[in-house]
Amino acid sequence: MKIYTKTGDKGETSLLGGSRTRKSDPRVWSYGTIDEANSSLGLARSKIRDSELREAILGIQKKLFEVGAELASTGTESYKPRIDEEDVLSLEKLIDHYDGLKPQINAFIIPGGTEESALLDVARTVIRRAERHIAHLEDEFDVNEHLLKYINRLSDAIYTIARYIDYIDIKDRVKHGVKLGSKDTIDREFARHILDKCIEKAMEIKVPVVITITDASGNIIVQERMDGALLASIEISRNKAFTSAIFKKPTHELKGPSEPGGELYGIGNMERVVTFGGGYPLRVKGEMFGAIGVSGGTVEEDMIVASHGVKVFKEVFLYGIREK
Repeated sequence: MKIYTKTGDKGETSLLGGSRTRKSDPRVWSYGTIDEANSSLGLARSKIRDSELREAILGIQKKLFEVGAELASTGTESYKPRIDEEDVLSLEKLIDHYDGLKPQINAFIIPGGTEESALLDVARTVIRRAERHIAHLEDEFDVNEHLLKYINRLSDAIYTIARYIDYIDIKDRVKHGVKLGSKDTIDREFARHILDKCIEKAMEIKVPVVITITDASGNIIVQERMDGALLASIEISRNKAFTSAIFKKPTHELKGPSEPGGELYGIGNMERVVTFGGGYPLRVKGEMFGAIGVSGGTVEEDMIVASHGVKVFKEVFLYGIREK
């Protein structure tokens, strides 16, 4: 039997059951876009190494064949519902599972953290487009409410899996450098990325500074002095990062406790301890990875640059955003 039948040469196609319709029919747009989404998911699955994720996506692909068949029979004598409440609940369970394995995200995400997540994000947008076509289809035909819910949940499920993949990838890259026993730290490449972004921020506010990034024990990973920054800022920057690392707090939060009557009274007299702003810990959910110290401007300016470094660290670690 030949692949080509020539029956669609005039812009018509067969629905499930054999009835003919134009290829501009909203049903054709709907199940055709579901087919496109299925292919996009297949491409993403081929790049994913995690066997559990591959199995989950394969299960979704199989279910999308059922979705396509239901859409292709909508409005015909051959119609029967194929998607039910259990299918929707299954997706919700999948979403909850992978959402619980990563930190919560409260920001818009720039796709492209990894190749796998980028491909999933492409598939997600195709699913969204299919959902719009199905919503339009509902203007002309009765559409199974469970099918509508399933497609809506599906884009959420793919989004959640993509973010989980980003999180695991970044976490693995950050944690591959281990020093001083089992202490987690930041590798030099990651630290350099944070430092470069801080330099951009310092140039933006027109303040030459010294920036130091340390591991969780206060040992220097990278340090850079911008042209024009005070030489004294080299040591101050280093000490700010060291202080944040050993106390696991921003340096400005130590000012009150270090004063007479405070629970940390006297630490200001300790060597290398700084109790004014410009030092911040680099941590996620209480887990320390390092610290950053900035010196060269006013305390407020140092804090602006250092807090920007914290923001960049979290964007990369949690969300996979790593712009050049």
